[in-house]
Amino acid sequence: MQSLENYLGYWLFYAQRCVAHAFSEVLAAHCEERGKLYVVTPPQWGVLLQLHETDGLTVGTISQKRGVDAATITGIVRRLEQSGLVERRHSHEDRRVVKVYLTAEGHDIISSLMPVAEDFQQIMTRGFSQEERQDLLVKLQQIIANVSTVAAGAGDRFGLLPDSMFCRQSEDMR
Repeated sequence: MQSLENYLGYWLFYAQRCVAHAFSEVLAAHCEERGKLYVVTPPQWGVLLQLHETDGLTVGTISQKRGVDAATITGIVRRLEQSGLVERRHSHEDRRVVKVYLTAEGHDIISSLMPVAEDFQQIMTRGFSQEERQDLLVKLQQIIANVSTVAAGAGDRFGLLPDSMFCRQSEDMR
């Protein structure tokens, strides 16, 4: 039997927890430095960034794009709304559809956090060449593609990986 330290899953889980904790601290420090009465959390950052890329999405669309269930996204959006960073509006085309939009404060904080997030990414990949960074991304995507064949709901259940990952994996399995 292998020791715990020899299992890749152990290190992936541990790395994710370390990264999430450190990023949470960085986001909180930035909000405090700017005198904000709120703190942006890593899950909130993901939603804000998604809305920065495409404003006016439904909770369902955010859920799909972020790979997080809709109930969780609803809670995140509610907290962002309470902080004045997003607002929900009924669609002009169909009043039954509610879309989420960044507010002026949301645009302000996302703009100020962009360089912070980029600096954090540089810290995470310190000592990696550009080729090594790209290789790491490809390997992580391959792990996700691999586990998606093991159990329903595992791996890329939200369709976040490039289609080429699954094409390559299915060819490799022949």
